[in-house]
Amino acid sequence: MKKGRIFRKTMCFIMACSIILSSYSVPIRAENSSEDEYLEEKISSLADFEAVDNLIEQRVDALTEGNMNQYRNLSEDLKEYGCEDISAKEVQKLTGKAPEDLLKSQYQNRTNNSGISLFSAASTNVTFTKVITKVKYKGKKYKVMKITAAPTDLGTLYNTGSVTQSYKGKSIKAETLGLLNTVAGFVAPESKAIQSISLFFALGGVLGGLKKTSQIEKVKVNYTWSVEEICSFIYVYDKRVKNYGIGASYNKAKYIVAMDIPNLKVKNGKRYSNIEQKKYSRWITAPNYGSANKAVSYFKKGTAYNSWVYNVKMSGCNGKNIRNVYLQHPSTAMQLGYWN
Repeated sequence: MKKGRIFRKTMCFIMACSIILSSYSVPIRAENSSEDEYLEEKISSLADFEAVDNLIEQRVDALTEGNMNQYRNLSEDLKEYGCEDISAKEVQKLTGKAPEDLLKSQYQNRTNNSGISLFSAASTNVTFTKVITKVKYKGKKYKVMKITAAPTDLGTLYNTGSVTQSYKGKSIKAETLGLLNTVAGFVAPESKAIQSISLFFALGGVLGGLKKTSQIEKVKVNYTWSVEEICSFIYVYDKRVKNYGIGASYNKAKYIVAMDIPNLKVKNGKRYSNIEQKKYSRWITAPNYGSANKAVSYFKKGTAYNSWVYNVKMSGCNGKNIRNVYLQHPSTAMQLGYWN
């Protein structure tokens, strides 16, 4: 009897302990999970490719507007998403060496001095940012890295200029006299983004007496333009070589056109001079921009997906050419790190 009572007391004690312990949640990680992998998951949970894209776009705008305080604030915001600025040399370490044919093409007409930096273009006018996360594709998780190249100065990814144009001759209606026409062409030739602005559209609200049917005899326009390009590359981690392989490359571009009209003459009507400046801008984004699923899908096939804005063509007064800017749209991030 005594032994039975002891046994029952022991079992009651064990059951009580199990109930108490079950009320506490204890985080348990698999024994084969390393500390690095655990930390990486925490960082990855903050990564948001779309949010990073928007912040980089805003940072480029701040740069071109000369607002460096905002530029620095946006840089801090990017860090909160696990995004960091890296050098072209770091890009090369992460993605592997550049193809031999790229090296040859860049050096064929230059000095054989081995001391020339391979990263001169990127170090002067391009900033690279890196963010790493994990994406789920067809039930499996893949570690992916997004490298974004954006301009920090005039040159590779940022061009600007100015031109003056005029129209004089047979009178033409204000609504049909084009002041600005932009056409952004994509790699697929049937795909285009177009914006057209007539003289009436640009000035109808500024000049009270101007009508759609007003006959324009003479006009002079000063144009100042700029085109910015942001390039995005998504790499997929390849366990076989313990490095990243390119899965997709994308780009987008923004044009800004400012115009002022020193003088304008309406047929049998008033002359205008020093008309208020107007500015037009627009981001043009390649189809599927930033798609990680496209990157993983093509990487698994042993190839890469490319979606690019090819050029931005701007024409002005009565269709006269302002500038046709051909974009860089490189297929890998490292191409921007070499002499161009």
